[in-house]
Amino acid sequence: MPLVDLKDVVKRYGTNTVLNGVSLSVEKGEIIAIIGRSGSGKSTMLRCVNGLEPIQGGTVAFDGTIVNDPGTDLRKLRQHVGIVFQSFNLFPHLSVEKNITLAPKVVKGMAPAEARRLAETVLRKVGLAEKIDAWPDQLSGGQQQRVAIARSLAMSPQLMLFDEITSALDPELVGEVLKTLEEMAREGMTMMLVTHEIGFARKVADRVVFMHHGKIWEEGPAAATLGAPRTPELETFLSAVLH
Repeated sequence: MPLVDLKDVVKRYGTNTVLNGVSLSVEKGEIIAIIGRSGSGKSTMLRCVNGLEPIQGGTVAFDGTIVNDPGTDLRKLRQHVGIVFQSFNLFPHLSVEKNITLAPKVVKGMAPAEARRLAETVLRKVGLAEKIDAWPDQLSGGQQQRVAIARSLAMSPQLMLFDEITSALDPELVGEVLKTLEEMAREGMTMMLVTHEIGFARKVADRVVFMHHGKIWEEGPAAATLGAPRTPELETFLSAVLH
């Protein structure tokens, strides 16, 4: 059974159809890069996976649970699905440690000493062990983004969703965040990421999904799909992004 299974998903905002019959399944341990122009439905699809966006048609399943079933406890589901956005959303009035340990303490009832050890562990994973007592405004954008990733990892999710997490960063900070994602990929984390970093997608993703006009226009193994597009739309998109 795939970890994520979207079947004929339709999402509308008023009369605007943003997702028009999208079907996609993601296996455990797979890394899916989602690419496409602004407005093609990429971020919306990601947000439907953990129920942040209600859908108007089709089904979204995570680990066998129907996300769009009214009876599904979305708060519980989101404990297993981490999401990181382009804006880091750290609490400015909390230290790095407190940002990371807030959810494990509140949701899982973790004791303070254990929570601090957990914060040390996840910060080591993102290469920021020495920043545990820092405040968000003492960190660079890249460091804040890595803390946001660590915060999600603290809940031991089965799936990580990344929505354009490098697009608000200065170019020299993008590399450090992508390195963190590569490390997570090596550890076998299942990931769906909306990205403009085509080189990174080619290197790290198992599959690339190209979205166009609210549909999955093309998908396949990353290197093959990006190296030899089958549709003129993907070819045009790649030449625009890569030049």
